[in-house]
Amino acid sequence: MKENVFEKVNEKVYTETLKNGIDLYLYPTKKTKNFYISISVKYGARITKYKLNDKTVEVIPGSAHFLEHKVMALSENEEISRRINELGSLANAWTNYYGTNYNIFGSINLIENLKLLLDIFYNTDINEKCVNEEKGIIGEEIDMYKDEINSLMYNNLFNNLFNKSYVKNTVVGEREDIEKITAKSLNEIYDDYYTPNNTFIIVSGDFEVEEVRKVIHDYMDKLDLKKKELPKRIIEKETDNVCLNYEEIKRDSENDRVKYAIKMDKKRFNFKDDLFLRYYISIIMSSNFSSSSPLYEKYKNEGLIISMSSGVNIIDDYVVIIVSATCNNGSKFIERLDKDIKGLTLDKKTFERKKKIFLRSYILDFDNIEDIEYNICESILMDDKVDYNEYTHISNMTYEEASNILNSFKYENVCVVRTIKE
Repeated sequence: MKENVFEKVNEKVYTETLKNGIDLYLYPTKKTKNFYISISVKYGARITKYKLNDKTVEVIPGSAHFLEHKVMALSENEEISRRINELGSLANAWTNYYGTNYNIFGSINLIENLKLLLDIFYNTDINEKCVNEEKGIIGEEIDMYKDEINSLMYNNLFNNLFNKSYVKNTVVGEREDIEKITAKSLNEIYDDYYTPNNTFIIVSGDFEVEEVRKVIHDYMDKLDLKKKELPKRIIEKETDNVCLNYEEIKRDSENDRVKYAIKMDKKRFNFKDDLFLRYYISIIMSSNFSSSSPLYEKYKNEGLIISMSSGVNIIDDYVVIIVSATCNNGSKFIERLDKDIKGLTLDKKTFERKKKIFLRSYILDFDNIEDIEYNICESILMDDKVDYNEYTHISNMTYEEASNILNSFKYENVCVVRTIKE
């Protein structure tokens, strides 16, 4: 195994790629008696079409999330479910656009929990009966997200921003999508993507590295899984213009909610590292729209807003910046923001202060094994790497580079979603 050290905090992660292609990330620590184990697949909702050999597959929206439900089907495996409960552990799973994660959190008998999670992942039975029974459950989950106004606005916003992108579909899909999903379609995805060389395991907690390593090796030797050729994701060509500039959602609410987004071609920033491009733009946005910014104070004093925040997303070849606000007058806020967003500023003192917040957050994340697992997992899924020297890389961020990025902003392709009172 290779020993990797997260600098500054001196935390060690041991890594290894098994002969079948599975990547292991083992993080032993004496900080806690709890443990967090996860198995992740580099397959999420952004894969809408792919090619393998001479076969082209159109993926039904919601399939990645539906497949997660059928792999983590504890209600269908009473023995495993009973044992997890007896151990006092918590089993869960999640799916996003980039991947799917299956996990167990607990404090008693890490080794048995590890074997249970491996059993869940590698003993999947997807049949037509269980798929049809699951459709009602997922349909209720879809309705729940539609009832949550913030989720609904984000979903509509990205659907309106893009013409061809995967983000036009939600991770969970729509009810009409779910009805099209079959056991055959899910098994096809499972066979094509749930392969050893597209999977990684993270174990964090108080354990002996060699003991955990041996358990995984022995389990894999019995399965005798082989590397497989991975599918090639087919990406639809996106255009710079937005699909729809403005949308209103009727809601019985005292206040207006607004999400204001700008879509920009990523090439204009001439920046290779997506992670640090996100970091730079996050600093620029929070400097202008966080609760400590002059613009926030100005809007607040004028009675325009109740709250305001910002965010940044990188979606394939595009950068999207978003300002979200709860307003007293949505129309007036949008009018003002249309003018003010073109005058974003960043001074060196604010940049350095924001950078220190990033550095502090980097260190604090190592106080919680769940945060460590999530950060490692997110780095692999989104950036295909773990940066063990991230502290130095953050420290080396410069005000001059941030200014260059800000000067590259283009404000033409705007999309707004807002609520209005019914």
